[in-house]
Amino acid sequence: MDTPKRYHPALVTLHWLVALLVFTDLYIGYFYIRPIIMLGRGGVPGTDLILKIHIAAGVAILVFLVIRFIIRLTTRKPASADAGSKALNVLAKVVHYSLYFFVFAITVVGLIFSLQVNRFQVAFLGAASSGPGSGFPRPGLGTPGAFPQPGTGTPSPNFNGAPGFRPGPGGRRGGISLLMIHLYISIILIVLLTLHILAAFYHQLFRKDRLLSRMWYGQA
Repeated sequence: MDTPKRYHPALVTLHWLVALLVFTDLYIGYFYIRPIIMLGRGGVPGTDLILKIHIAAGVAILVFLVIRFIIRLTTRKPASADAGSKALNVLAKVVHYSLYFFVFAITVVGLIFSLQVNRFQVAFLGAASSGPGSGFPRPGLGTPGAFPQPGTGTPSPNFNGAPGFRPGPGGRRGGISLLMIHLYISIILIVLLTLHILAAFYHQLFRKDRLLSRMWYGQA
């Protein structure tokens, strides 16, 4: 049986859907959610909708990854791409499998965190938004009432010692929360995605082996 030149159409569809959702979540996380968390500003208009989109996209990524993994195991795929050297071929595999791992990891950590701080329940299960964990605690800072609201002398309701925000043995800033892990993984993911995109351009523009056509629709 001949080796196909392209991936199965279902894999192609899932690949680009996951890519779109990952970029969407990274954009929302860095340019909308991260500034709100770092500034400790709860109740910003539109935040609930943005969070709902962010969480829903993450859940969709997780579901699509599982489906993609099953389809990949049960369909024929093209031969491994040749980057022109053994070292580059090894690097390509490391980046490729690392992308799978860290995309899966960031969605799982994000989902667990959203459940811990009640955000998933508020967004999709109709839970009340009041109470510990419903606000935006700063990552790694978790002492209840330890920090005042900006411009006031009253303790911020965002620091209610919610799960995932309690400080560790390093002191006030010593804790590594699930949110911080989520952030660190996102940085790793951005580096991996950059390498992945540069590799695609390298194949397409310098090696001219039409590698991108493998992940598009057409005859196998």
